[in-house]
Amino acid sequence: MKALTRRGLPGLLLAVALVLASCGGNAGSSGGNKDSGMQGMDHGKPGGGTAHKGEKNRGGMAGMDHGEMGSGNMSAMSRKMVMPNGKYSDAAFADAMVSHHEGAVEMAQVALKNAEHAKTRRLAQNIIDSQRAEIKKLNGIRENLDGPVMKMSGEDMSMMGMMKDPQQLADADPFDRAFIDNMIPHHESAIAMAEVALQKSKNSEIRGIAEDIV
Repeated sequence: MKALTRRGLPGLLLAVALVLASCGGNAGSSGGNKDSGMQGMDHGKPGGGTAHKGEKNRGGMAGMDHGEMGSGNMSAMSRKMVMPNGKYSDAAFADAMVSHHEGAVEMAQVALKNAEHAKTRRLAQNIIDSQRAEIKKLNGIRENLDGPVMKMSGEDMSMMGMMKDPQQLADADPFDRAFIDNMIPHHESAIAMAEVALQKSKNSEIRGIAEDIV
């Protein structure tokens, strides 16, 4: 599989989700388990169809309920991260996107160890490779930008649809479905930040990265 581009991620996530649906989720699930696979999954509420191993499906992934939070709130928080004090900042964009990409890498590393389906593992590896390359590029750009380095708090990450502790994903069942459920809002938060950068930034390198994301 070729290295993943950011533009190709939404389609690839959907493709993997469809494969998981056709496979009935985890192959190890019993044939009579109506909750296996992606049946009944509400794609408008990422994370709403998975449960921790050994637990009943309670409608949340690792304590995150993206459905109740709402994509509008997540997008608003994402935009706020690149506009400290209400003013757009290239430095804030670079810092927020690095933290965002690091979270995606951590989630994907968990997927490499826990995913059942080969397609999910290939997706995870491509995410790791592409995000690390972009982190390196962003760090290089950041060296030439003024302003204090900003780090996301756990609350910031949660409000943006990101997992505070990606390792919690390992306990999800079915895992592959949970990984996709959480990666979708994660990517949506990156798009929200990139859209602001495209509107406000005059830095050609920042705009190039933002265009790749959107």
